[in-house]
Amino acid sequence: MDTLNQNFRYISLRQATYVLAAAEEGNVTKAAQKLSISQPAISAAIAALEKHYGQNIFIRRPGEGMTLTSFGTAVIKEAKSLCDQAERLASLASPDAEISGEVSICCFDVLAPYILPRLLRRFAKHLPQVSIRYTESDLEGVNEHLRRGTSDLVITYDLDLEYGLYKEVMYHLRPQVICSEKSSFARRKVLRLKELHNQRLILLDQTLSAQYVLGLLKAHKAEPVVAARVKGFEFLRALVANDFGVAILHTLPRSSVSYDGRRIISIPIADKLIEHRVVLAGLEQRHYRPVIEATRKQIIDEFAAS
Repeated sequence: MDTLNQNFRYISLRQATYVLAAAEEGNVTKAAQKLSISQPAISAAIAALEKHYGQNIFIRRPGEGMTLTSFGTAVIKEAKSLCDQAERLASLASPDAEISGEVSICCFDVLAPYILPRLLRRFAKHLPQVSIRYTESDLEGVNEHLRRGTSDLVITYDLDLEYGLYKEVMYHLRPQVICSEKSSFARRKVLRLKELHNQRLILLDQTLSAQYVLGLLKAHKAEPVVAARVKGFEFLRALVANDFGVAILHTLPRSSVSYDGRRIISIPIADKLIEHRVVLAGLEQRHYRPVIEATRKQIIDEFAAS
């Protein structure tokens, strides 16, 4: 027991909070700004924990911030759990104590405008004591957040996700072709993918997304001419609206007009395709933290009611 008590004295809740902030921000300066404390305080907490464990929690890359080591990922998992428990302990005196703590969510940037606002509204109503930290990323970045353990939950397409994850389907999407009013396809009710052979194609400049679209077309004997690869979803739609090419999308805005006011035509695909799955995923061991479980349930309930 004496040894156990001695170990406790080496690690404080404050240190755990500081190191957790550094992991989430990937940068000591940003972590200090988030907590409104000095940068040396964050650095000292990291140094103290690394000295205690006798191994590195972070890998430092000059000019690129910090990433977690595999051991650091385990430390952050426990630090989050510790901070959640501290929140619950602090609220026990309240007769109406609720689930509390912080949850970090990363959402695929194409889906974020459709998903995050309604979820944040729901969290505010049903989980008022939970602090939700959210970010957007491309498909590769979402997967990186899972690998690094810097997000508790992610919302993304079910593409190239690693094994050993908690994963739950939120809803399904079926792809459609979009084109301009001037396109030869504009009056079509349906299209087959093979009809896109040799057509100009606009792609999102995201590896997983582009590979999926090109692979889908190749499987249906269509080899398009890639006219452009663009970073932004709305830029892609604008190029299509201005007749620079066609595109294949799963997520379609309610508006059929691009930012510059030109109309976009959406055409269902006649081929039998496996529907795209939008999933909620996370590291399996984090699924059981009470604040994560409560957040997960709210997300699934929101889309079950849709």
